[in-house]
Amino acid sequence: MVTFKKSPIENLFPLDPLILSGYFDSDDVAAPQTGRYIPAERISSLRATLDSSFQKIRFPELYGRNIGANLMGFLIIVLLNLFTPVEFFKAQRTFLLAGGWLVILSFYPLVICIGIGLQYWVQRPITRVINMMRQGLDIESDLAEKAYRQILNLPFILGLVNFVMWIVLTALLGYFFVIFRDAPSRISFFVAFRGFMVGYISAILSFFLTEAYSRRRLVRIFFPAGKLAAIPGTIKLSILRRIRVLYGVGTLAPMIILVGTLAFILWEKNLITVSAAEFGRELLIFSIVLCAIFIVVGGRLNVLSGKSIIQPLTDMMVLVHRVRKGHFKQKVRVVSNDELGILGDGLNEMTEGLIERDEIRQSLYLAQEVQQTLLPRQNPQLDKLDVAATIVYCDETGGDYYDFPDTSETHPGDFTVAIGDVSGHGIPAALMMATARAFLRQRSILPGTLVDIVSDVNQQMARDFEETGGFMTLFYLTIDTKTKCLHWVRAGHDPAIFYDPRTDTLEELRGAGIALGVDMDGHYAQYQKTNLKKGQIILLGSDGLWEARNSGGKMFGKETIYEITRKHADASAREILTSCFHEFNIFLGARAPEDDVTLVVIKITED
Repeated sequence: MVTFKKSPIENLFPLDPLILSGYFDSDDVAAPQTGRYIPAERISSLRATLDSSFQKIRFPELYGRNIGANLMGFLIIVLLNLFTPVEFFKAQRTFLLAGGWLVILSFYPLVICIGIGLQYWVQRPITRVINMMRQGLDIESDLAEKAYRQILNLPFILGLVNFVMWIVLTALLGYFFVIFRDAPSRISFFVAFRGFMVGYISAILSFFLTEAYSRRRLVRIFFPAGKLAAIPGTIKLSILRRIRVLYGVGTLAPMIILVGTLAFILWEKNLITVSAAEFGRELLIFSIVLCAIFIVVGGRLNVLSGKSIIQPLTDMMVLVHRVRKGHFKQKVRVVSNDELGILGDGLNEMTEGLIERDEIRQSLYLAQEVQQTLLPRQNPQLDKLDVAATIVYCDETGGDYYDFPDTSETHPGDFTVAIGDVSGHGIPAALMMATARAFLRQRSILPGTLVDIVSDVNQQMARDFEETGGFMTLFYLTIDTKTKCLHWVRAGHDPAIFYDPRTDTLEELRGAGIALGVDMDGHYAQYQKTNLKKGQIILLGSDGLWEARNSGGKMFGKETIYEITRKHADASAREILTSCFHEFNIFLGARAPEDDVTLVVIKITED
């Protein structure tokens, strides 16, 4: 015995509990040499949920629809025969009065019996699968595949069977008239012609009636997941061809009957003795009856065909309406393999994608909340320093980072600020930022110089991220309020900006150092600036601020930051920060920032 993970029936057995719940695991399905099987215990587990649906499958109703279609076609032609110009059918009338009506009367039950037998033979795979599923028996995959294809092809097959049946039987009937009843050959041709029309009308009626039942009962139960267009070996009827079929019944069929009847009249014009007025009156009555019959038939077929088109479109409109309101779990019931079925499958796939996207969005919102908790909850309140900081992410999550590590135990009196920028955006950058924050906070409370702190963090990040190619720039700065001294280490980050309003000078706090996570053996240097004075301003930011471009392609630039700092040098740190972002928003206009934006403003308030 050879086991296999998924059988080919997976694509042709679209019951959600079978496919979506993993009933085709390698431990559950075996493929003996005699055939592949769906385990009986799996089918048994479905019976409880499917029994109510199976009860709706009533094959007598399906037989009745097909019988009714044949009866309707037969009665239509009989009714037309009654109103056909009588003189033309003297021979036929004589035959009927001589007992031929018994032959005609016994002919239709024969047709019904033959039709039922052929329908039983066509539906046998479907019936077998349903009975086996009800009994909890193993189902061969070949039988199941055949049954599921047969469900989709059933309207076409029954229509074709009815058409061929009527042609063959009426041809035999005409042959019987000629051989055993000595009827003229023209009678056999007429019978064959009318039999052709009975078959044509019955086939079309059978197709639409069977299709309506199949969509409402069989397809909805056995194909709840849709995907009918992807099933091989099925006949597909496009919407355009469906319209052409309706045109053929409503326009072409009565035209063929009328033209054929006139042709037979011309064939026997030398045998007819009737006045023109009488013949014209009878032909007019025949034409009126013909039109009335096909108005009724065409109207009924338009209703059936219209439902097959309008109902799926209505379901799709309901789906779109619900999706617009945020209800993404709504599904379109796909019951055909035409363009509407393909469109319905596409809409269902779209809603599944929207559900996944909504779940991802919810996860991003949760990640955003988590990341926000990693940032300082408020600006530090210090005696000699005025500090304000903020961060704006271009996505729900980002890689920019700022923090005020607590170094009070190892460096009393120092104020520390760190600002970083992780490569990339989104969740990966946020995860790397959270890791760097943990490393930096853990190392900052331990003894050591700024170089020691940054070097140790770099080694940890290089071990974790060197294979991913990710890195993080960092600017690590401390202010000793006792010695009025500023120390910093720069690890690939943009230089901080230092402004002295007394001399109106601006300088960048530069320094050598590679980004964190690039090289485990990277070297860093500590720099300092002494003799800090009241009113001096330090700005630390990310490149997302000054490298931002507006719709015209112009860069915001550091010069704008310099001008704002000079203009608001007497204001508080919060006011300077607010002014920078106000100008930044005006500069961008309706355009969203393409990178994360971070800015920290530190103002010395006492000498």
